[in-house]
Amino acid sequence: MREAERLGEPSSNLSVALSHTHTRQQTATTSTPIFGSASTFTAGTGGFGGFTGAAPKKDDEEDDAPADEEECAAEFAPVVQLDEVEVKSGEEDEVVLLDVKCKLYRFVQEANEWKERGVGQSKVLQHTTSKRCRYLMREEKTLKIRANHLIMPGTQIQEHGGNEKALVFNCVDFADEEMRPELFCVRFASAERAQEFKRAYEEGGETNAPLLKPTKDGDDGEDGEDKVAADDVADGLAKATIRDEDS
Repeated sequence: MREAERLGEPSSNLSVALSHTHTRQQTATTSTPIFGSASTFTAGTGGFGGFTGAAPKKDDEEDDAPADEEECAAEFAPVVQLDEVEVKSGEEDEVVLLDVKCKLYRFVQEANEWKERGVGQSKVLQHTTSKRCRYLMREEKTLKIRANHLIMPGTQIQEHGGNEKALVFNCVDFADEEMRPELFCVRFASAERAQEFKRAYEEGGETNAPLLKPTKDGDDGEDGEDKVAADDVADGLAKATIRDEDS
């Protein structure tokens, strides 16, 4: 019996040792928290997984947040006050008999060539008081005067080089603020527009014919000045040299 007991001691001791080892493993497993388990999330100051986090903001701390931007309602007066100025074109007392778009050329005798004056509105205007008719052409956008003259009776208007859209005529123009003979060529978008211009221009000359005649009494008043102006225009037309454009 004692031999049997001695032979069984090792097996009993081994069972006790294995039991203690298993108990220590369970204790280690229980003491070490598993990530994601309920034990890793603690309330209060424990924080997350043993780390302490910032405490939630109180209501009084929300006042430190930046306020919304407000629109500026301030008004600033200009340093210099500019008054509105009425600009007159010189056409306020005239009736428009014709207003069509065209391209204007003038013949330069020194260079023996045509040069473009500009693109703009071609007008035949009649004064409401004196009833005289004049031709006016302003360049578009800049409104610079490119042609401005009294329509003389008997002015001949002809097609230029057989082109029905282009018309040539001579005149004594005052666009550059000095009277000088000019040979103009006006080109229109269609032959119909060209014929409208020709009729209006010739009718303007017929209207001016009796208005430019000298008076019988030979007074040196306003009618006498008109006579001198008409004579100057006639002399300028007589001296003007007309040369056709080279084909």
